[in-house]
Amino acid sequence: MPRDDATTALSERSSGARRFPVIDWARTTLGPRAGWPTALETVARLMLHSRQPMFLAWGPDLAFLYNDAYAPILGARHPGALGQPFRQVWPEIWEELVPLVQRALDGQSTWAENLHLVMHRNGYPEDTWYTFSYSPLHDDEGRVAGMFCTCMETTRQVLAERALRENEGRFRALLDAAPAMMWVTDRDGHCTHLNRSWFEFTGQAATDAKHHDWMAPLHPDDRPEVETAFARAITDHAPFRLDYRMRHADGGWRWVIDAAEPRRDAAGRFLGHVGSVMDITDRREAEERQAMLAREVDHRAKNMLAVVQAALRLTRAPDQASYARAVEGRVAALARAQTLLANDRWAGADLRAMLEGELAAFLGSLPGSARCTLEGPPVALPAEAAQPLNMLVHELATNAAQHGALSTPGGRVQVGWQVNAGRLRLRWTETGGPEIPAPPTRRGFGTRVLEGTVRGQLGGRLLLDWRRQGLDCTLDLPLAARTTVSEAI
Repeated sequence: MPRDDATTALSERSSGARRFPVIDWARTTLGPRAGWPTALETVARLMLHSRQPMFLAWGPDLAFLYNDAYAPILGARHPGALGQPFRQVWPEIWEELVPLVQRALDGQSTWAENLHLVMHRNGYPEDTWYTFSYSPLHDDEGRVAGMFCTCMETTRQVLAERALRENEGRFRALLDAAPAMMWVTDRDGHCTHLNRSWFEFTGQAATDAKHHDWMAPLHPDDRPEVETAFARAITDHAPFRLDYRMRHADGGWRWVIDAAEPRRDAAGRFLGHVGSVMDITDRREAEERQAMLAREVDHRAKNMLAVVQAALRLTRAPDQASYARAVEGRVAALARAQTLLANDRWAGADLRAMLEGELAAFLGSLPGSARCTLEGPPVALPAEAAQPLNMLVHELATNAAQHGALSTPGGRVQVGWQVNAGRLRLRWTETGGPEIPAPPTRRGFGTRVLEGTVRGQLGGRLLLDWRRQGLDCTLDLPLAARTTVSEAI
C-alpha cells in the first residue's frame, strides 16, 4: 500500500490520524510520510487503532505521535501536540521523565507505577498519577530510533485510595477512642484492627492478635461455639452476636457480649465485619443474683406455707379462741422473721434483734422491770437459719408464758449465747416459775418445732433439761445453716 500523505491508512479510524494529512511532516524531524521507516509506520498504525492510551516518540527530538485514547491526557494541548518534540509537549515534567526516556533510548524497557507528576495541561498545575511503560523502537537498520509508551492515568484511583486510607485512619482513630473493645476483619475473617480498649482489657500484645490469634483470650470452653458462629457469619455475610467469657488482663475471667455487623462498600460488596465487645460481668452477676433471689423467695414462701399449714394442723387448744390465739402467734412470729430478713435484703438477720422481737413484752422499759435478760456478742444469722430459729424462740417464749417462768410474776428467763469456730451456742434458762414435777410426755407443736428445727433443719444439737426450777434449753448449731424445707413439722 502506498504511504503518501493523502492516502495513508492512518487516517481511517482515528481523529488524531485524520489530522495527519494537513501536517507538513517534511518540516518535522519525522520527514515526509513516504519516507517513514516500516517500524514507525507499523507501530503508528497499531497505536492509532488501540483503545489503550499510547504514544510514540521518534527521531532526534522525539517527535510526538499519539492515539485518541491518549488525547484526554493532553487536555488543552491536543491536537497541537502532534509532531512536536516530546520535551516541548511536556516541558513541566520533562526533567522527571529524562531518566526513564534515556533508559528506553539505551535499549531498555522501563516501568513506572502510580508516578506522581504535576502537569499544566489545562493551563494550571494539576497533581496527576500514571502507570506506564517505555519500550525502545528500532528503525529498519535495527538502531534505537525512538520509544513507545502504553500508559494509564491512575489519578482517580490514587486519590480514591488515599481518601480511603484517610477515612480508614479516621475510622481507626474513632475506634481507638471508643470505651468499648472494637475489632475489624477482612472478608476472610482475618482480624485487621483491634482498638486500644481491647489491648487494655485483655493485656494481649499487638503481635499476638494477628489473624485468628485475636481469639486467644476466649475461654477454652466457649471458643468452639464462638468460632462456629463467627464462621457462619462470614459465610452468610450476616450479623454476629454472642455472650462468652474472656480472660481479663488481671488473669480473671469476665463475661462479655460480642456484637458485629457486616461491612460493605458503596457497591454493596461484603468487606468483612466490624464488632464491639462489652464487659457484662456485673450485669450477668446481677441477673444471676436476681434469679437466685427469686428461687430463694420461692423456697421461703413454700417453707413458710408449710409451717403455717403445720401450725393449723397440729395446734391443739381447749377452745376456738385459744386455737386462734396460738395460730396467730405463730404466724406473727413468721412475719417478724420475714421483716428482719427483708430489712437486711435477705442477707440474714441480727440475733439480738430477733430475740428482742419475740421477748419484747418481758424485757422491760424501766430499770429492774425486765423479766428477760439477753447477753451475747453481735451475731449475724444466715438467712436460711433466721426463720426457723425465730420460730424456735417463739415456741420457747410461748411455753414460758403459758406454763413456765414467764407465767408467774416472779419468774425470770436468761438468754445467753456465744460463737466459737463457726458454731452458735445459745442457752435458754428459766427460773422462778412453777415447779416441774417431770418432763412432759406429749410432743406438741412446740416440741416438734424445737426438735425438728434444730436437728433436722439447722443441722444442730438440742438439749432440753426439764429441771424442777424451770426449763434449761441449750442449742448448738452451725451458723452456715443448711437450706431445707422445715422438718420441724
